[in-house]
Amino acid sequence: MVKIEEKVMNLSETVQKTVGNFLSLPETQGITNLYDMVLEQVEPALFQVVIEHSKCNQSKAAALLGISRGTCRLKLKKYFDDRYCGSREED
Repeated sequence: MVKIEEKVMNLSETVQKTVGNFLSLPETQGITNLYDMVLEQVEPALFQVVIEHSKCNQSKAAALLGISRGTCRLKLKKYFDDRYCGSREED
């Protein structure tokens, strides 16, 4: 059985390797907004994986992420419109 600390380290190593590989590409020379680029690509993917893992339960997803349900809902709406938030309007 693998300890959580080891899995977290694997995640860190994966990010290091991926970003390192990205920065070694010739077309990435001169980039000045890497932080924003990473957040733009990683945050939506993180929220999608977590909400799907939580079976679209925003409270469970928020708890897993360590954020409030309101913040979770705002991020889901930002990235996915009503896909995971739903709408209270009747069709």
